[in-house]
Amino acid sequence: MAESFESIQSDIKNRKFAPVYFFCGEEDFFIDVLTDLIEAHALNDMEKAFNQTIAYGKDMSARQLLETCGRVPMMAERQLVIIKEAQALSMKDEEEQQYLRYIKNPVKSTILVFAWKHGSPDGRKSFSKEIKKASVYFESKPLYENQVAPWIKTWLAARKYKIEEQAAELLVEFTGKDLSKVANELEKLIINKQAGATITLDDIETGVGISKDFNVFELNNALGSKNKTKAFQIVNYFVANPKNGPFVLVLGTLHGFFAKVYLAHQNKNAQDKELASVLKVNPFFVKDYKTASRNYSEQKLEHIFYLLEEYDLRSKGVNSTNSIKEGELLKELVAKVLA
Repeated sequence: MAESFESIQSDIKNRKFAPVYFFCGEEDFFIDVLTDLIEAHALNDMEKAFNQTIAYGKDMSARQLLETCGRVPMMAERQLVIIKEAQALSMKDEEEQQYLRYIKNPVKSTILVFAWKHGSPDGRKSFSKEIKKASVYFESKPLYENQVAPWIKTWLAARKYKIEEQAAELLVEFTGKDLSKVANELEKLIINKQAGATITLDDIETGVGISKDFNVFELNNALGSKNKTKAFQIVNYFVANPKNGPFVLVLGTLHGFFAKVYLAHQNKNAQDKELASVLKVNPFFVKDYKTASRNYSEQKLEHIFYLLEEYDLRSKGVNSTNSIKEGELLKELVAKVLA
């Protein structure tokens, strides 16, 4: 049956195992965490030599899988079978039925784990419906962008660390929603920190390599407050350091920022807490969107959306008669936004 990440994690840590686990979904990170957790807790190091099988879906037929699961553990209470990239298993009707027959009546001394990545089984098929009933089923869904910073805080808190609000937001701007990438950067940030320490903007700059003063997050703020000097300082930094401000990333972030400013216009009478919920941002940043909504009329915002689309097309060679570097396009765009 479908269960939460937290409940499955707790049971595994307490060595309460089920015969069959089926982890699937778009967010690989949670699938990997649960799979690795079972691998770490199901068997001790000596037992793993004879009782652990890790295979990939493309290399495993239904017959091989069932034969492996039917083995008797050697000098151990159980055996562990993990199928990574399970979405590559052959799923012909006959094979689906073989998997289902086993899952409905599994060998009690075997722990079978399906790690099905980049999506989920077709929900219209009986296989998907039956697998949800007969296994510990978890669908790993991507976080929304506004959920990543709170997730960072939770991840750090579990390891007895804290992080500044702006440092968390800056890290999200750099990594996006890829939780594996986020976790990797966090591991680097805490490696030389003592428990109880707080991750700061300076830590992000030195540990991750993102300038705390010259980044897309700060460009949003400079444009929102109509600080022309700061905006062009950041643009010039991006021109000199194109890897730190790829044009397509800047465009996408600006579109997201001004879309929220437009929403702030539509909800100008809302209280800060309510507006934060509408914008899907931390309440700490509501003031920035309210400032921007005072500086840009709805008519101007509509023109900015037109500009963003125009410059996206120009960067791809559409409606452009000559080749202009992305840095020059960014300068032009920012000048027109601030005009």
